[in-house]
Parts: sequence; C-alpha cells; structure tokens
Amino acid sequence: MACKRSGVQFPSAPPMTMVAVVMRTYERPVLLARAIASVQQQTLSDWHLVIVNNGGDPAIVDNVVRIAQQSTTSSSGTISVLHLDARVGMEEASNRGLAATTSEFFVIHDDDDSWDERFLEVSVKAMGSHVSAAAVVTGITRIHETFRGGSVWPVMHEDFYLTPGRLTLRGMIGNNTFPPIAALFRRRVISQVGEFDASLPVLGDWEFNLRAVTTGEFVYIPEKLARYHTRTSESDSASGNSITIGEDLHRSVKLQLQDRWLQEPAVNGVNKGLLSMTASTATDIEETQGGTRTRVDVEQIANRTAQIIALQSPLRRVVRGVLHPRHGVRAIVRRLRRIIGK
Repeated sequence: MACKRSGVQFPSAPPMTMVAVVMRTYERPVLLARAIASVQQQTLSDWHLVIVNNGGDPAIVDNVVRIAQQSTTSSSGTISVLHLDARVGMEEASNRGLAATTSEFFVIHDDDDSWDERFLEVSVKAMGSHVSAAAVVTGITRIHETFRGGSVWPVMHEDFYLTPGRLTLRGMIGNNTFPPIAALFRRRVISQVGEFDASLPVLGDWEFNLRAVTTGEFVYIPEKLARYHTRTSESDSASGNSITIGEDLHRSVKLQLQDRWLQEPAVNGVNKGLLSMTASTATDIEETQGGTRTRVDVEQIANRTAQIIALQSPLRRVVRGVLHPRHGVRAIVRRLRRIIGK
C-alpha cells in the first residue's frame, strides 16, 4: 500500500522524542482540529504528533494542520502528516504511524477524543515512578455530544467506570475496559509482544492490551485527564464512533478472538479463551431490582472462574455458564464455595 509524507510537515527523518502521538483520521476536519489542539496544549513539550490520513483528501488534512500550526505561538512538539493513498484498517494505520516515529513512549489519540492539558506530563511522570510498568491509564470523562452540519456541541458528560482491577489481565479479559485516549505505553512493549493486529477491523486495542499487560503493570491514575467523546444518535453518521455505529461488528470480532484464544494452550491451568467467555458473560448479566442495574465485578467473576478451572472443575459447568449466564454464574459461585469450604 503506497503512502507519502506531506512535504513541509514531515521531516526527512522522524525526530527522537519522549512521546509519539499517533492520530488516525479520515475526513473529519472539525473533530481533527479539536484533537490536534488537545495535543498542542499539553504542558509536556517533548512530543511528536504524526497524523495518519487514512485514504482521505490530503488537502483537507494539510489545511487543518496548517491552521493549527499558525494558530499557536508555542514552539513545543512537532506535527507530521502521513498520507495513505487508500484506506487501511485502524490497526494498520496505527502501525504505519508508529513506524514513522521514534520515542520512549507512545499514545494512540483518536481524532475525535481529547486530553486535559496535563495528561502527558502526569502520565510520563508516573512512568518514571514505575519503571517496570508497561502502561499508564488515567481516569476518563465520557462526553456525549452531537455533531451535525459541521458543528459539534456537548450534551452531557459522565464519569467512565474504571478501577485498578479492570486494568489487570483478568480484569480486561472479558471486555475492552478503556478507550485508547486514556493510555500511555512504553515503546518497548511493541518489541516484546508485537504491533497491533492489522487483521482486526475493530477491537485491536483490546487485543493489544491483553498482550501488553503480560509484560508489565498497567498503572492507574484516578485523576480524569482523558476525555472520551461519543456522538449521540442525532449526529451525522460520518462523525460516529466505531463502537456505537458498529456494535454487530464488535460482537462478531469478539467471538472470533475468543475462538482464537480457545485454541491456545492453557497457562497455569487456565485457557485464555474460556476465561474470556466466562468473564464476558458475567458482565452481560443485567439484574434489575427496582429499575436499578446491579454492576457485576468483572475481576471477581474472572478470578472465581480461574480458581475453578485450576482446581479441575468439570468443563461442562463453565460452558453451561456461558450458554445460560444467569444460572451459570450462580453455579460457579456455589461450586467455588463448596471447594473452599465456605
């Protein structure tokens, strides 16, 4: 697949920086302008933003970048543009952007999300305090907004549910627990576990996170420094999030990944695919009591399942739990209590 770098913005060799910020985009200039400003406003200045124009009109992206560079007096950071002649998948676009950078850390910054101005400063500092960590993940505010006719405005915002337990392997195995905008990774993780899986049309970040967390801790910073923007149903379709406009695709790819993991050998008596299926089923349960949804603890269910499997509980009990979740999860809990004598 051919690609080219836009003349003035991209130097002959990528600069070595503290943080590489990869931003994929496709003909969403208003959202792109906001995302670029989010990076330019960072209090940490040692960053290189590479914008991967994923098959869109080069003039549109170049014009947004030119205006962004002219509208700030700050000399911090550098911005580059990588134009792809034809569209590729999201993960392949991320890989292209990463290949065009050199850095100690990296972030995937979607073109419709934004940061608090201290995101990079706080995240990099946390990495310095946790030298063996693979990633830092901050608290998140989810912003519901409407985009119509070239304008965007917020409708409401809410706290995005995230805990340290949801950043462990077992906490993440059932579902994708956080968006890319909240995470800063060590660059070495790529050399240890490989790039993003370019074969995946969606959920590539989830699959990568599950590999990355095996190399080191995901440190949680509760301060809400990441803003995850999602569009309402009244918005123009071209501005939609992949998660909200492609729910069926997400479900399909999730099943494909779980099937793939089922074929992998068990580690310490636990099969990754089986663990994912059981934990995923648990989080899908909605028990309504007086109109209130009861939150299910993903990590707790995953840990119970892992203990049962490790103690050679019959496979049929776990499979039945996947097929009949309400009865299955209760059966798993009862089984565990009998095993541990409680």
